[in-house]
Amino acid sequence: MLKVVLDTNIFVAGYLSKNQLGYPSQILSMWRAGAFTLVMSPLILQEIVAKLLEKGIAEELLEELVFTIGQIALYIPGAYETCRLDKIDPGDNKFLAAGLECQADYIVSYDAKSLLPLKHFHGTQILLPELFMRQLMGVAPGEGSEENAPTELEVEVEALKAET
Repeated sequence: MLKVVLDTNIFVAGYLSKNQLGYPSQILSMWRAGAFTLVMSPLILQEIVAKLLEKGIAEELLEELVFTIGQIALYIPGAYETCRLDKIDPGDNKFLAAGLECQADYIVSYDAKSLLPLKHFHGTQILLPELFMRQLMGVAPGEGSEENAPTELEVEVEALKAET
């Protein structure tokens, strides 16, 4: 089964989205359905809970999320620490370290400044949510989308910009 590290921004976008058909929401649903194994470390979980609390997500939803993570995620100790890369936000190190520690197949993120430019990190592919869903569903790039319509990614990015 695929092992996947999700950046905190995927959880935030998934929980704050009014459109449950957006890629972050779909990714979280696919994880809950067992389509892939979510990789979780203590530092990642702490950041997810803190950010979702900060964004006003109800404590009941957070408790359910933490419980679900405890039941079905691959919980790693977070013992690895990767080298600090010059062009990466130090706070993103935990995602790279988790990917390295469990030899994850993917890291999924909207982080266009630090994570996405790397594309790969020690065998782990770093993808946007849209591209990850295409990989997961076996859809080739360019299939199933109209040329002039805004992509789901563009819609999600605009929603995140509006919220910040």
